[in-house]
Amino acid sequence: MKRINHYFALLAVAFVAVASSFSLVSCSDDMSADDLYTYKAEMLSDWLRNNEDFSKFAAIVERAGQMDLLSTYGTYTCFAPTNKAVDEYLQSMGLTSVDQLSVADCDTLTRTALIDKMYFTTELGEELDQASGEDETTTTTTAFIASTNLLGRYLTIESVPITIQQEQLDGTIKEVEATTYRINKSGTIIYELHNDSVENGVVHPVDGLVASSSETLPVLLKKDPNISIFYNCLEMTGLNQEMYRIKDASYDPYVWRLGGTKNLEKLYWTGAQYDYCHVPEERRYGYTAFCVPDSVLAAVYGITSWEDLYDYACTVYPEGAGSDYYGKDSEALKDERNPLHKLIAYHLLNRKGVYNKLYTNCTVYHALVNSVEWYSTMNPLSTLKVEHIAATANKFRGDATPNTLYLNRMYDPARPALTQRGAIVSTSVGEGLTQEAVNGVYYYIDRLIDYGATTQNTVFNNRMRIDYYTLFPECMNNDMRTTRTWGNLGTEDPNADARNYIFPPGYLDNVTVAEDGDFFLQNCRNYFWSYEGDEFNLRSDNNSYDITFNLPSVPSGQYQIRQGFCAMATRGIAQFYIDDIPQGIPLDMRNNDDAVFAQRIGGWIAIPDGTMSTAQKERLDQVKKDMHNLGWYHGPRSTRYVTTGAGSVKNDLLLSTSNSGSAASAARNPRKVIYEGYLDGNKQHTMRIRSVMAIGGAELMLDYIEIVPKSVYGVENEEAAEDDL
Repeated sequence: MKRINHYFALLAVAFVAVASSFSLVSCSDDMSADDLYTYKAEMLSDWLRNNEDFSKFAAIVERAGQMDLLSTYGTYTCFAPTNKAVDEYLQSMGLTSVDQLSVADCDTLTRTALIDKMYFTTELGEELDQASGEDETTTTTTAFIASTNLLGRYLTIESVPITIQQEQLDGTIKEVEATTYRINKSGTIIYELHNDSVENGVVHPVDGLVASSSETLPVLLKKDPNISIFYNCLEMTGLNQEMYRIKDASYDPYVWRLGGTKNLEKLYWTGAQYDYCHVPEERRYGYTAFCVPDSVLAAVYGITSWEDLYDYACTVYPEGAGSDYYGKDSEALKDERNPLHKLIAYHLLNRKGVYNKLYTNCTVYHALVNSVEWYSTMNPLSTLKVEHIAATANKFRGDATPNTLYLNRMYDPARPALTQRGAIVSTSVGEGLTQEAVNGVYYYIDRLIDYGATTQNTVFNNRMRIDYYTLFPECMNNDMRTTRTWGNLGTEDPNADARNYIFPPGYLDNVTVAEDGDFFLQNCRNYFWSYEGDEFNLRSDNNSYDITFNLPSVPSGQYQIRQGFCAMATRGIAQFYIDDIPQGIPLDMRNNDDAVFAQRIGGWIAIPDGTMSTAQKERLDQVKKDMHNLGWYHGPRSTRYVTTGAGSVKNDLLLSTSNSGSAASAARNPRKVIYEGYLDGNKQHTMRIRSVMAIGGAELMLDYIEIVPKSVYGVENEEAAEDDL
């Protein structure tokens, strides 16, 4: 996302004025002539009060008690509906006046239309560019605006082609093609009025009141006639009943804030800086459903009823055939071991996965790899692969469509026998349907997905690099990862754009932290020495820490588990455990000198970006062997950290060898083998990490883990050996 600071906006307007006075003609790559906006020295509250065509929305804002908020300095985006749009909404509700709306209704309407960050139409177009791509289930491209509105909800955006009249340089009028945007399928930005800049934000007048659903995800799914078979199975298996939670009403952030009783919200020294850490506002729950439309079930699989889908599930999950729980009766279908139950549950996540946040936009070098995440599903002990194919080509793209999201796709030209197409995720659902619920979101996909034998033997025959952020659903459900990964974000400032979060005891499910430990998230920065830009830190003023959490499930087999981290002087020494069994000697994460640390981990030398001579390659190969013998690996060559001009590298597509360095070029960014042995796919495995040395508050840095099958790490043939990506 490209944010335009208000003061830069003033500078831009001043430049346009000067250019105009000299009759200059110029063009800008940053903003087209259609995206130029006006500037008035008034607040958003003044704009609403001073524009008669929007007086009814102003009345809604006043009735909601939010006008004072819009008179303060900030960076708001307001999708303000016209009086006609408000009248049409009132008529649909059987009302004739704003006064007939309740205060709660006005509050909802106001907060739905407001985002506390500035988005000009140029930036809205960039959001769509990131999500564009063709698929087989829809011809409409929809994206989610990356920042939530004041209700904590994501708004969808669609491009709307229009024809406008534009004055040419010779004074003639010509019809030209232009683009405006529809917000949440309910209000289209009025092209002639868009980008109206005010002192504390930008206004986009819309021709319809921006709608927002207050319904839960199962209710939205039930209303969609295009997925009737999927929803019927959701009800029959009882899985719909597991997706009604909205938030934890017992959670009280004040207890953990300054002024409360625990005082967790403060500055913490981490790495080489102080970070201000916020206590989360809420503890929300969330869900994602990947639904196969009835038309796809019929066309691809010949499935036209729930019984057909059950029969298909039996072919994928034959285990347990003949058992009581394997049948079609109502009691059996609700058993999590039932084949239909397993199939449907595998299409569900216990997190709210907004499309452009299901994958990362930070540190992944797309010239080498695609963005890949691994998520636990609501089918117990199963994992789902999510892969985003970016616009930049690499050897793993194959014939996949650029700018497209895939589930359980596998393609590696070095191992063609493992190829699996996977399912394409559509960015939108049927016309007139609401995609985002108060506690979740759903998508159409063009194939069924499963965790059966074929998937396990192909998709999971792969190195799984798993960012710690994806291990904890609460981070995604409570919108903790920023989309602004670039620039210096003022980590000591409580009002910084990218917030860091500290987790009160019990906030994260399936995570146990010793009472004296402070566990917090440092948000994304593209210049951090961290995979995907963010990291978790655990420290204690009592010089000790201890944490236990669930590991993602994988098919039964022999694996390595590796810990990826950044070694620094502020780190400590930690003992790792798998299933409470200590693994090897404690891991010393301290690094006061890169050269000394390089020798400690096997004589590390950098993997260069360019080509190597034969002698250089032979030396590097020997160093790799020495490191591997000690359980160490270079950092990934496909992970890059911005070294120059962080503010100009606003997404991964702008990464290059001239503006960033790879994790493989710094000794401080290694991977360490923590465990090598058997993992049982039918058991929930855990990892525990306990401090051995944490004097002076020395910290544990959790960046990412790798779970690597022996078919990848155990290959001795140099040509087929594990790559360094």
